[in-house]
Amino acid sequence: MLTALILACWAYACIWDILGPVFFLGFRPLIAGFGAGIIVGDVQTGMLIGGTLELMALGVYTYGGATIPDFTVGAILGTFFGKTEGFEVGIALAIPAALLLTQVDILNRFLNFIFVHQADAYAEEGNVKGFERMMRIFSHMIWGLSRAIPVFLAVQFGESAVKSVSTFFENNRWFNDGISVTGGILPALGFAMLLKILPVEKYPAFLLLGFILFAYLGVPLVGIALAALATGLVYQQLKYRGQEA
Repeated sequence: MLTALILACWAYACIWDILGPVFFLGFRPLIAGFGAGIIVGDVQTGMLIGGTLELMALGVYTYGGATIPDFTVGAILGTFFGKTEGFEVGIALAIPAALLLTQVDILNRFLNFIFVHQADAYAEEGNVKGFERMMRIFSHMIWGLSRAIPVFLAVQFGESAVKSVSTFFENNRWFNDGISVTGGILPALGFAMLLKILPVEKYPAFLLLGFILFAYLGVPLVGIALAALATGLVYQQLKYRGQEA
């Protein structure tokens, strides 16, 4: 019960962070998984599952109010179940959980219309306190509870379902191997979606340079990121210097 309550509070805090302060980036799957790992006492599993879902989420964005898989909640639940059942079971449950939360998110947005319309009425009246109460308290509360309640229920009452999934994995190694292969493909898919969004066609030389550094020279990702930062700064300086001239 206590673990379920703490994880629910963590899920609430993660979704609250994206709505306003963006104080600790809790909405990112990597951070959500790391925090869940601390709570359940298995940071390594939290980082593994959170990192995998983070790579999957890189190219997924919500435009125009579109609903996307909630990889944040997926990371929290995947970490909890992965602690006892292993990484494969954790990631196998994290992805369906993230997809299931899309339906909860639709309900959440529907319920928020009540507070949005009331906030509009307060705005027309010039009632600042009423507007803030609707948008910064009640609306945020609905957002937080839409994540906290599913996490609490899944952690508190989902153990039997997880045991069934674990038994299925043990009796069907081919499915387990398939999940492992899929777990390796999905991050690549996330990168591909990210590259599709980025203006790669305008700067193919930089993409090629990064590939050479990683594939042929063996430079670690942190080194490539720092090289990209330095290259970007130099490029911007040369660009603005040319405009001033």
